[in-house]
Amino acid sequence: MAIDTDAASRPEAKEETKPNGQEGDDFIPLGGDSDASDDDDDNSDNNDAEAPDDDSASFHPYRITLETFRRLLECYPTTVEQVHRRKMMLKLQPKPEKGSKRSAEKRAGSASTNARGAALIRKTDFNPSEQRHIRTETDRFLLLDQWRYDGMPQALAQRKESEKKESWSLNKEDLITAMDWKTKHGLPRPTLMGMIKTNQNKAILKSTAAAFATLPTADPMLDPNAAFPKPSLDALTTPLRGIGVATASLILSIATANGDPAHQIPFYSDDLYLWLCLKDFPETESVPENGPEQPLISSGGTTEDAAAKPKKKLSKFKRPNGELNVKYNLHEYRQLWNASWELRQRLNRAVEAEAEAEGGSDSKDADESKGSSHLSDRLVSHLDIEKVAYVLRNIAVSGFYPDQDPEAILQAKAADEAEVVAAAKNDQPGEKTEKKRKRKDKDEGKKSGSRNAKRKKA
Repeated sequence: MAIDTDAASRPEAKEETKPNGQEGDDFIPLGGDSDASDDDDDNSDNNDAEAPDDDSASFHPYRITLETFRRLLECYPTTVEQVHRRKMMLKLQPKPEKGSKRSAEKRAGSASTNARGAALIRKTDFNPSEQRHIRTETDRFLLLDQWRYDGMPQALAQRKESEKKESWSLNKEDLITAMDWKTKHGLPRPTLMGMIKTNQNKAILKSTAAAFATLPTADPMLDPNAAFPKPSLDALTTPLRGIGVATASLILSIATANGDPAHQIPFYSDDLYLWLCLKDFPETESVPENGPEQPLISSGGTTEDAAAKPKKKLSKFKRPNGELNVKYNLHEYRQLWNASWELRQRLNRAVEAEAEAEGGSDSKDADESKGSSHLSDRLVSHLDIEKVAYVLRNIAVSGFYPDQDPEAILQAKAADEAEVVAAAKNDQPGEKTEKKRKRKDKDEGKKSGSRNAKRKKA
């Protein structure tokens, strides 16, 4: 399914109120990501950390309220636009001098929309041509984002209703577009994109049809083991090059987005794993009415905790460019899958209680007469949770707090993390880590090819 990236009209996200009171087509000079404050020593490692006591101000997945969740979800259109504008701005920065400094800066801020990336933005005034380029590329990505969450799920739902069973599948163009969204929404992975393009259309149609046909029908809350989509994941990762567990979960997420809510599949995104599994999220002890007075910090710590720690260091789960340092394997995805379902169930119990209180009845039939307040329209989906995780990771540009100034937050955090950036510049092992990751991507492709050869012999 192709998308028209040259469409003149913008997605609905354009109409959202921007931070600093800017609206419409006004050029927004700076935006970014507040995710990696990294102010605690291995705080991401503490998956069982206690949730904060103040539920109303908490982003902890065990404590976040339905009201806070909905407020964060409303911020997604503004957040995704701001983050992508910032990425375009990073690409227009003057190239640093050659040598170790240049390669170090690439490692510290390549495709990064966090505070370390803010430290690399020296040019903030763009000429009219550059401003048009930023707006055009941002609009194109917003159309791509709309394709991922609306267009392609609807198209797959229609294919599922076709008389031909094999119609419920993705073709090569669909798969490339999905990977394009994944790398632009997160971090670029050119090696994986190259491997994806080597797959034959026939193999993609066959593998995706098999994956969709083997989707489990068990209730995740009653029989989680039977409901976990391992057969469908294997049907994608085994025969296709460049498809790991994370990309396979994205494909299944798109395929099930418009289906039975009880059988939807969550996507293994970095944002979601950080929030639900590593408990890495922006949090303050108390939030003043006009927003945080100091840069947000992570994992439920307080501003006093941050001030008491003179040195900040990168979490062992994140590299200097913001990429997760995890294995993206089945075990990690199972953790994310469990956590996403648990959060979804808890929030939807609150939705049902809310609907019952408003309507005076717990009957779904009675609720159908309420039009827009229909219970099914109010239930939280895995897509909603995925979007909220993205907003939390980019809270500085989300507009979540009134009178929020993303530039001030990012620049303050950049100053706090200057020492981290300096350390990254001289971090020679960082180059080895990057090479190791590229070798891992290539090895994944070789293993897929080896599996294909064995299957043909058999």
